Amino acid sequence: MPMAPAAATVEDVLQLAIRHVNAGQPERARLLCEHALAAHPPHAGVLQLLALLTLQHGDAAQARQHAQASLGLRPDHPPTLMLGAEAARAAGDAKDAARLLERAAALAPDHADAWFQLALARQDLHQAAAAAEALQAVLRLAPERAEAHVNLGIVLQELGLTDDAMRAYARAYRLREDSFGRIAHALCAPSAGRLWLDLDELRAALRATT
Repeated sequence: MPMAPAAATVEDVLQLAIRHVNAGQPERARLLCEHALAAHPPHAGVLQLLALLTLQHGDAAQARQHAQASLGLRPDHPPTLMLGAEAARAAGDAKDAARLLERAAALAPDHADAWFQLALARQDLHQAAAAAEALQAVLRLAPERAEAHVNLGIVLQELGLTDDAMRAYARAYRLREDSFGRIAHALCAPSAGRLWLDLDELRAALRATT
């Protein structure tokens, strides 16, 4: 186990763990975090880092526990709310992910990624209209985020707003031509209301849509 100095504070151990993360040594960082929790009272930052490391290791259930413990000490911390939501989504709990992300977006309304992750959770819950609202918030903050335009097209399409969806897809395609695959897949779905057999024709339609 990587050892911290005997007299190290919990903050010292956390900084050492972060250095191990930055050096590409996540297992050493995880062991240091566990050592810090055993040797010191619970610490929100240590629990947050441990949640991240366990999630990266593929243990979503344990990551959720660590994130929840961190939030118990620091309930209004948007990064930890987002991390807890990521762990909840990984565990298949989109409802809890959306709850956490709604709090994160309310606390940090200028954080585009909080809104984007909220949109994804709402899409998981088949809440197309609510997902569209979150994506529109993303695009007010980050209008050149092509993936958000694609996702907005998808949820508008689900709402039966095919023309609006095409406009969203066209913006995505103009921003990033490599988004074409996702756009074509969505528009060729049985629920799309349109069938594109010629992909060059679809590209031309996207270029022409304003």
